[in-house]
Amino acid sequence: MQRSFFPLICLFCSFLPNQKGFSQCDPFFKVPLSSRPANYDINVTLDDGRKMLEATQQISFSNQSPVAITEVRLYLYLNSFKNSETTFLKGAPNIFGQSFSDRKKEEWGWVEVTSFEQQHGENKENLNANMHFIQPDDGNKNDQSVLEVTLPQPLLPGETAIFKLAWHAQIPRTIARAGYNKDFFLLCHWFPQLGVFEQNLAGEWGWNCHQFMRQTEFFADFGVYDVHITASDKFVMGASGCLVEEKNNRNGTTTRHYHAEDVIDFAWSVYPYFMVMEEQWKDVTIRLLIPPEHQAMGPRYLEALKFALEYLDKHVGKYPYPMITVVDPPFHGLRSGLMEYPTFITAGTFHGTPKSMHNSESLAVHEFVHQYFMGMVASNEKEEPWLDEGFVTYFEDRIIDAAYGDKKSLMNLYGYRFDNRELSRVEYTTMHNPREGAVARPGWEFTGGNRKSLIYSKTATTLRTLQNLVGDAKMDSIIMSYFEHWKFKHPKGRDFMALLKSELNNLPDSTFANQVYQLFETSIYDARVLDYAVTRISNHTIAPPKGMFGEKESSFTYLDGTGAGQPFSELEVHRNGDWVFPVEILVTYEDGSTETLHWSGEEGVMVFTFYDKPKIVSAQVDPNYKLSLDIDINNNSMTLDPNTAPLWKYAAKVVFWIQNIMQTVSFLS
Repeated sequence: MQRSFFPLICLFCSFLPNQKGFSQCDPFFKVPLSSRPANYDINVTLDDGRKMLEATQQISFSNQSPVAITEVRLYLYLNSFKNSETTFLKGAPNIFGQSFSDRKKEEWGWVEVTSFEQQHGENKENLNANMHFIQPDDGNKNDQSVLEVTLPQPLLPGETAIFKLAWHAQIPRTIARAGYNKDFFLLCHWFPQLGVFEQNLAGEWGWNCHQFMRQTEFFADFGVYDVHITASDKFVMGASGCLVEEKNNRNGTTTRHYHAEDVIDFAWSVYPYFMVMEEQWKDVTIRLLIPPEHQAMGPRYLEALKFALEYLDKHVGKYPYPMITVVDPPFHGLRSGLMEYPTFITAGTFHGTPKSMHNSESLAVHEFVHQYFMGMVASNEKEEPWLDEGFVTYFEDRIIDAAYGDKKSLMNLYGYRFDNRELSRVEYTTMHNPREGAVARPGWEFTGGNRKSLIYSKTATTLRTLQNLVGDAKMDSIIMSYFEHWKFKHPKGRDFMALLKSELNNLPDSTFANQVYQLFETSIYDARVLDYAVTRISNHTIAPPKGMFGEKESSFTYLDGTGAGQPFSELEVHRNGDWVFPVEILVTYEDGSTETLHWSGEEGVMVFTFYDKPKIVSAQVDPNYKLSLDIDINNNSMTLDPNTAPLWKYAAKVVFWIQNIMQTVSFLS
């Protein structure tokens, strides 16, 4: 049943050209949720006319490893937008359909650290001479996205270092979400930020601080952020965390202090014409910044996010932060939409989106679910993006289908209906080459256009298949155990796989548990294809015996071949893919009775024979649709009813093309 929207309660909606009110959230948490190795205090001023940032910054970094640290490494993401030869932009004809051939000098972006000091008590030591750019991934000397600073003395285990930076930055005309377009600004990956000092898979300690590459996102450590932002008082502002103080200055600017704890990043946005809508879910404030032309979407966004909070609270874990800020960009700022940052997401919509289409809600929910897997679990999006995007897409599907109804959650328009999970499945199953490569690869290895099909959609479909096989309750147990054990700890793929194996070992059937584990492992770490097909149904009558029967002439019996004969049927099924998994086959007879067969799938072709049974009228592999990973469900069934077969084929074609149109419109990258 489609969930109808409830009336909004206490909806505050007004133009706020000068933002005065704020939410007080100090103290944030009574007990820290993470180990907080990297903490930031930033004072930044936005010159919106010159498109410049001027900032001072303090980083407090504690060495929580058992080894001495001799240097620190920082991301300088904005330098990736400095020229066409950076690792991020080199060889790219365009990014998100945006050409660079006509980009003006002042529209490129960069960040320059003008001072880097280490504080020792009351004294400061200038480390400017110790700064140098490194290119640990590709050796591209034109790439300045990673800054290394050699320490004068090793930072020993348990010690804390205080670094003081001064820097300024040119804000780019929007590239990869970051930047400005006209009077809309989104400041993301905007400040010098430490990488993560951790163990690699070989057990060696070191900096995980990759260059910024097109197919990768972000990975940073947990900490406390105090960010003081000064900007023109014409702007309405939204940011990560909570606004705890606001001061109007004499020069027509306003300084706002935002505070966030146990987060891995910080982002903010300004636009003069945002309308502000707020809604409360338990102790969480949902703050939506939306342009006036999109205001009709406001209640839809808010209700979708409240539903998502409730759903995730029940099926994953508690959202611990007091605030979530949602920015819906104006049309000219749409390239900044559909991205996730801690306690802050950007959405995206168009004027006049029909109420029977929930793409905008789906995309907003997707970005919010990132608060759990990108934000709190905080796996490495650069090296193992499936652990974030795949899990997020899976829960996006679950939430939207639960909110708006199975088989119609994404579209219910003019009789055409389909849901979120089927869109995800189709994005994987309609790949030109589903054997392109394994899902479990670093993001930079996905060089083709199928990154989303594999990382997002195949992972989500794999998780859905896991749910179909083990049941909803067991699936929730697996996810909740994973979240509870690994939140705020940066787990790797091997950590999830170990937990999955442990959870499956609790199933009563050990053979089945092992089969399910192998299916999941194969789907993520291999590039095989699962495809079963019903290829032939034949019904015959074996003629009655005719001729002489017996051993001796004296006892011969002559049968003349008269009589009804013996019913005989054959059912042929193929395993077209190279992926073996046991399947069920539902056989339906002409008298309406059914029979379920079990096939190991090990043979390439299997022919089942039936004697003395009614004629077979249809057969279906995986009748309960447990194996969502089957690449082609249109060949899973066959019917001899001439009035039924064409209807299935035509319906499938119509839905397929509508889904492809919707994928194009959704523009989720």
